[in-house]
Amino acid sequence: MKLKLFYLIFPVLLLALSTKVSAQTEISGTVWDAKNNETMVGVSIYITELQNGAITDIDGKYSLTIPYGKYTMEFSFIGYETIEKQINCNKERLVINTSLQNLALKLDEVVVTAKSEARQIREQAMPITVITMDQLQGTVSDVSDILSKTAGVKIRVSGGVGSASRISVRGLEGKRIGFFIDGTPLNDNSDFVDVNDIPIDFIERIEIYKGVVPAKFGGSAIGGAVNIIIREYPPKYMDFSYTLKSFNTHKINGGFKRTKNGIEIGVGGFYTYSDNNYKMQTPKEFGDKKVIRDHDMFEKGVLSVVFTSKKWWFDEVNFELVGLLSEKEIQGVEYNIQHAKSSSDAAVAISHLEKEDFLIEGLDFILENSFMYSIYQFTDTSRYTYNWDGSIKNTNIITELGIGKGEIGEQPNKSDIRRRNYFQKLNLNYVLNENNAINFNSMYRYVYGMPDDSVKNAVIGYETDFNSSMNSWVGGLSHEFNTKNKKFSNMLSLKYYYYSMQTKTVDVMDETHIPTAVDNTKSDFGISEALRYRITPNFLVKSSLAYDVRLPTDEELLGDGFMIIPAGNLNPERNTSFNLGFMYNVNNGRNNFQCEVNGFYMYLQDMIRFTGGLLQSVYQNFGEMRTLGAEFEIKSDVTKWLYLWGNVTYQDLRDVREYAGGSTAPNPTYMDRMPNIPYLFANAGLELHKANVFGGKGQNTRLFSDFSFVEEYFYDFEMSSKQEKRIPQSLTIDLGVEHSFRNQSIFISVLANNITDTRVVSEFNRPLPGRNYGIRLRYIFK
Repeated sequence: MKLKLFYLIFPVLLLALSTKVSAQTEISGTVWDAKNNETMVGVSIYITELQNGAITDIDGKYSLTIPYGKYTMEFSFIGYETIEKQINCNKERLVINTSLQNLALKLDEVVVTAKSEARQIREQAMPITVITMDQLQGTVSDVSDILSKTAGVKIRVSGGVGSASRISVRGLEGKRIGFFIDGTPLNDNSDFVDVNDIPIDFIERIEIYKGVVPAKFGGSAIGGAVNIIIREYPPKYMDFSYTLKSFNTHKINGGFKRTKNGIEIGVGGFYTYSDNNYKMQTPKEFGDKKVIRDHDMFEKGVLSVVFTSKKWWFDEVNFELVGLLSEKEIQGVEYNIQHAKSSSDAAVAISHLEKEDFLIEGLDFILENSFMYSIYQFTDTSRYTYNWDGSIKNTNIITELGIGKGEIGEQPNKSDIRRRNYFQKLNLNYVLNENNAINFNSMYRYVYGMPDDSVKNAVIGYETDFNSSMNSWVGGLSHEFNTKNKKFSNMLSLKYYYYSMQTKTVDVMDETHIPTAVDNTKSDFGISEALRYRITPNFLVKSSLAYDVRLPTDEELLGDGFMIIPAGNLNPERNTSFNLGFMYNVNNGRNNFQCEVNGFYMYLQDMIRFTGGLLQSVYQNFGEMRTLGAEFEIKSDVTKWLYLWGNVTYQDLRDVREYAGGSTAPNPTYMDRMPNIPYLFANAGLELHKANVFGGKGQNTRLFSDFSFVEEYFYDFEMSSKQEKRIPQSLTIDLGVEHSFRNQSIFISVLANNITDTRVVSEFNRPLPGRNYGIRLRYIFK
C-alpha cells in the first residue's frame, strides 16, 4: 500500500491550488496600541463583503489581496475597541495603518482588562491547562510531544511512529482519559484515531482537564481529558506542509476551504509513512545486543470532505465524510518478529447541527450523529521464528494445514474483525440569567462486532468467534453559577452511566466447547463539584471533588475475536478524586508571568487490567489503587524576546488491596508503588524569538531548547531491593529553530530530539528511538 494514499490525497491538494483566484489589490499595513504605540500581534482584519481577512504578525503587520471594489474593513482585538474603515480598492497596492484603543472596565475601583479565551478557560473552577498553538504554527513536533511537556501529563508509547500510545494524566492513562475533538469523544468512539493523527496546523488550542471532566463533554472518562479545539479558518484558505524525519519518516498535511454565499466546502487530509528502523538494545535476558529494528513499517492516510451551511434555519449545518487506511508491520522486543502484520480501514459519516436560541431565547442546541464501518485485519501465520541476528530460531509448521504456527501467539491467526459503530450526542445549554446556566448532555453509542478467524478455528478444532453487540448511554446534567463580580464560580454536575452487552463465549478448558451466552447490564451514577474563588484580580484558588465512573470499552467487554475473550462479569471502574490548586497570573501588556500549583488525591476501585493466559487473554477487575501527588508549573515572558517555562510532577500510586485476587490471602504487594508508571518527572524550556533577525520585513525567528527528566521507576512490583526490572533515569534535550517569511505564510523548521542520544525506554522496558532529526516546510496560501 506504500504511497497509495499519497497519490490519493495529493491530486486533491493540486486541485485546490488550481482554484486559487488572482486578486487585483494588495492591502497591507500596521496596527499598534494607541496608548503606548507598540505594535499588536493577533489583531483580526476582516472584509465584511467578502467574508475574508487576515491576522497581524509579531510585528503588527498584515497583508491580504482582494478584487477591485468598495468594502468595509474591520479591525478587532479582544479587550480593544473595534474600528471600521470604508476603503476603495482601485489600484494594485493600498497601505492602511491604524491604532486601537484599549477598553478598560472599572469594577470596584479595580481596573480589569478583557482576557484571552485561553486564560478564561484556565480560570474555570475545574483544574485545567490550556496550550495555545499561536507560536507553534511551523513546529516539527507532534501533539504528543507538546502534551508530554505539560505538568502531570505523559504520553506512554511503545515504539516509533504508529506504535501504541496512550495519554497519561496524573498516573491514570489509556481509556480512563477522555480524548475529545471540539467536545466530541474519540477514544469512546473507536481506536482508529491516535492523538498524533491531528496535525498541529489544524489546531487552535488544546485543553487538558485533570481530575474533573465536564459533563457537557459526555463519555465516561475518570482521570481527566484532552480536548482539541480545531482552528476556524478564513473563508478562503489553503495550507500545505511536508515533514521529513529520521528513520525514513514522511508526513504530508494539507487542507483548503472555500466559502460562497454562506456555503463552505473543505477538504483536509494527511499521509504518514515510517520505516521505524532505529537502533535499540535488547533486554539482558535476550542477549543485551544493539540491533537495528526492521519489519516495523507504518503507513496511514486520512482524507476528509466537509460541507457546511450557515444560511439555513440552523446556525450551522455540517456534513463530513472521512476515509482512513492504515497498515502496520509488527515488531517485538523479546523476539525478532519478521512476518506478522495488521491493517485497519474505516469509513465515517458525520452530521452536526447547531442553533443558538433554539425554540426559546437562551437555549443553545447541538446535535451530532456519526456512523462508522471499520475493518481490522491481523495476520500471523509464519512457519519460522527468528533470532535478533536474523537466523532462524525455530520451525513451526502445522503439517495437516500446511501453514505456520505464527510468531506471536500459541496458534496462527488470520483474523478479520468488522464493526458497525453508531454514535449520537445531544447538548442543550440554557442560560437562565447572567449568573446561572444549566447544561444537559446525552451520549448514546451502539457497537456491533463481527469477528472471524477461520485459520485459528481450524487449528484448535472449534469456533471461538461470535458476533456481539454493546449499547451504552451517558447522561450529564450540570449547573454553573457565577457571582456578578466574577469572584466566585461553582460547577455542580451529575452523571448517569448505563451499558449492556450480548455475545457468546467458549471455555477453552471445557472439552465440549459448547458456546455460552453472555448477557450483562450495569448502571451507575457520578457527581462532581468544582469551586473557584478569586482572592485578588491576579490570584485565585480552585477546589474540586468528584466521583466518576468509566464504562468498559467494547474491546474490554467483547474481546477482539481472536486473542482476547469476552469479559461478561467486568465491572466499570469507579474513581474518587480531590484537587486543590492555586493560580497566580500577571500580565502588564509587556511581560506575562504565570504560576500554578496543585495537590491531588485519587482512589480508583475495580481497576480494569489486561491479564494474559496460555491460549487466550481477558480483561479483569484488578482491585483498588490510591494516588497522592502534586504538580508545580511556572511560565514567564521575561522580555519581549525571551520566554521561560518549567514544571515538575510527583505522583505516588499505590496498590491498596489488602487481599490477593479475591481470596483471604494477604496481598504481597500491599502499599507497593504501582509498576510501569513514572512517579517523578519534570520539564523545562526556553525560547528566543525576534522579528526580522536577518533583515527585511514580515519575518520571525524562533529558537528553543526543551529539557525532559524522568526518575528511575520499576516496570514490575518492587518485591525486593534487588529487583532488576527498572526503567533507568533519563534526561533528554531537544533543540529547534523555526523561521517564517511573508507575514507567516511560509515556515521552515528544524528539530533535533534527544541530542545527547540518551538511552530512553518506555513501559515494560521497551526501547524508544535515540537521537533523531526532523525538518518541515509549511506554506499557507492567503
